[in-house]
Amino acid sequence: MIFNRTKDRIFYQTLIDAASNIVEAVQLFRENVETLEEKEKYAERLKELESKGDTYTHLMIKELNSTFVTPLDREDILNLAVKLDDVLDGIEACAARFVYFHVNKSAPYLVQFAEIIVSSALLLQESFIALEKKDFQSIRKISIEINDLENQGDKLMRDSLYTLFENPSDGLELFKMKEIIEKLERVTDLFEDLMDVMEGVILKYA
Repeated sequence: MIFNRTKDRIFYQTLIDAASNIVEAVQLFRENVETLEEKEKYAERLKELESKGDTYTHLMIKELNSTFVTPLDREDILNLAVKLDDVLDGIEACAARFVYFHVNKSAPYLVQFAEIIVSSALLLQESFIALEKKDFQSIRKISIEINDLENQGDKLMRDSLYTLFENPSDGLELFKMKEIIEKLERVTDLFEDLMDVMEGVILKYA
């Protein structure tokens, strides 16, 4: 069987580019939650990155439709691309909620969630670089680290909700922040979901 190394590179590079786009998005998100003073500007920029992520997904589908032999199973490549898109959609949705919920003040737990998400995104980017190199040992290590970050996100959600409901004073603000906290925790789940797919992929090739 003849493999087209140029075509292989397109698939791997598109996945890496999509992961790098997520890194840029989460770094902007972290900047945003430091003060939320320019939340509209950040939401607009994150929407642009979300659209860029859609472009990577469409490119991947186009390449899959035009390539006979792919470096990984077609279903696996498509699933990885879709999961990457899900992560970015989740981040963009959180930034949008700050705008249409009129959240004007940040909180320590928002910054802590942002830090967890940034760490997860950087590890995710490393995992796709490792995938092209077939460095499966590094991917397994990264998967464990992302799982640990998801656990941190789950605990942070419980702790922050406990604090919010301990002495509630404004029901509307309580609703807003509960919604955002749960959405942020879901983003950490999405990173873990993606790595579950990645681990399934490497089981086939390791």
